[in-house]
Amino acid sequence: MVFQQIATYVVEALGLTGSLRAAAHFWIYDTLKILSILVVVIFGVTYLRTYFPPEKIRDYLEGKRAITGYALAALLGIVSPFCSCSTIPIFLGMVGAGIPFGITITFLAVSPMINEAALVVLPGVVGFKLTALYAVSGIVIGMSSGYTLNKLGFDRYIEEFNFGDSDVEIDEPSRRERAREAYVEAKDIIVEIVPYVIVGVGAGAAIHGYLPGELVTQYLSGPLGVFGAVAVGVPMYTDILGVIPVVESLIGKGLPVGTGLAFMMSVAALSFPQFMILNKVMKKELIAAYATTLAAGILTIGLLFNLLL
Repeated sequence: MVFQQIATYVVEALGLTGSLRAAAHFWIYDTLKILSILVVVIFGVTYLRTYFPPEKIRDYLEGKRAITGYALAALLGIVSPFCSCSTIPIFLGMVGAGIPFGITITFLAVSPMINEAALVVLPGVVGFKLTALYAVSGIVIGMSSGYTLNKLGFDRYIEEFNFGDSDVEIDEPSRRERAREAYVEAKDIIVEIVPYVIVGVGAGAAIHGYLPGELVTQYLSGPLGVFGAVAVGVPMYTDILGVIPVVESLIGKGLPVGTGLAFMMSVAALSFPQFMILNKVMKKELIAAYATTLAAGILTIGLLFNLLL
């Protein structure tokens, strides 16, 4: 409510009217809303993550059933850093710590697609029911990709990489040290994400204020719209929180929900910069198979959502 009032005050003070007023109001309100969520949620999550280094996760997973490992990897993916490229160092640490291949792939796939901040923002965009479906779908895609690639033996395509000594004993940090570590990491993540949020909200604002709804329904509502959404999403690189305002505006203009969610998933989980970094630890066969399994899962979810909703 406060952010709504601030946005209204600014556009009225500037004397904005028509489409420009609608776009500016959207930009101010959504930017304030998303950034406020980021500050609170990211610090809390980074603090909690200080209790779960890769070595501790590896030790916990030893002797556990496979389904437990995959489910835990998906949960850790949800509470991990927000963009795919900031998740990769943790993925490398998990590989170096000896965590099973399929479990690490599940973490890598789920992490950029779903995070707790996005799950807080999304209900205001698509509602609680669709947010829950989105979260479950992302988990299913991640777990099935990890399981499939593991069963097909793609672990043989992991490159030799110097991970350092994963068995070095590290003193247990104090609460103050954990808080300091969480503050530094949260600040770095927020600084990295803020430009994407501002640009993403700006794009969403332009769509909200100026894009005719009939163009969206005419060209993006058919079955091919899902394929187009994934194809357009792959070369883009941004954080999922920067994509949500764009999807919010497009859905408001008549874009089918499944197409919007497929676009959001593909932008977050399938990006060229991510694949370039993964090239350091994955051979091209594994990168291609990883991208293919994720794309197939995203397309299936998008088409299914459009069919059922």
